[in-house]
Amino acid sequence: MLRHRLGAREAYVTHLTPVLVLWHGETLFPRKTPVKLTHPPLVANCWMRKILLLVAVVTACGGGLEPEPICAPTLVGLCGTLRFRGTVPDSTDNVFIAAYVTLPQTCTDLINNRRPIVPGSVPYTDTAAAYGLALDPGTYHWVVAVWKKVGNLTVSPQDTALLRVAGYFRSPADSTQPGTVTVPTGAAAGDIDFVANFDSLRPATDFVTCTAQ
Repeated sequence: MLRHRLGAREAYVTHLTPVLVLWHGETLFPRKTPVKLTHPPLVANCWMRKILLLVAVVTACGGGLEPEPICAPTLVGLCGTLRFRGTVPDSTDNVFIAAYVTLPQTCTDLINNRRPIVPGSVPYTDTAAAYGLALDPGTYHWVVAVWKKVGNLTVSPQDTALLRVAGYFRSPADSTQPGTVTVPTGAAAGDIDFVANFDSLRPATDFVTCTAQ
């Protein structure tokens, strides 16, 4: 009797075994599936590297990519861009910027009231050049680009024979009139931009009551 009961119990357990194996089959023996390897697009990686490089450059530059200022930080005076038109004459020796507190009336005014009295130089072989002019604080009623031919200046009215007006800063409100520029104390007046035209070099007599020598 005991053996009969044990035999029945063994048969019952044996009957359940295939069910347990089937039920746990998916977890005990997971099906092997092929793994598909994908590679990120090379173009996307290339653009990502460029973006990261640009961010690094901007960060290294502190304030980012900003245009270089024309005015020197320590300049007291005025600055801007002089743009050139026309054909540079073969006799060209120099181009410089001059400023006048008041509009000159005579050849003597044209030379003696020029600031600075000893002219500097602006590069003229390209289509434009940045310039800076050191001046005392104050208001200037004529800022002019002066063309000079080959010859020696004597800081006298006779210099008008070597000098021509190539252009001047004009009033934003009325381009037929000279513009006024105020130089602040301890700083520079910026964006004083105008044109020098080599095809329209004007003698002193167009502006003052004297005869060019």
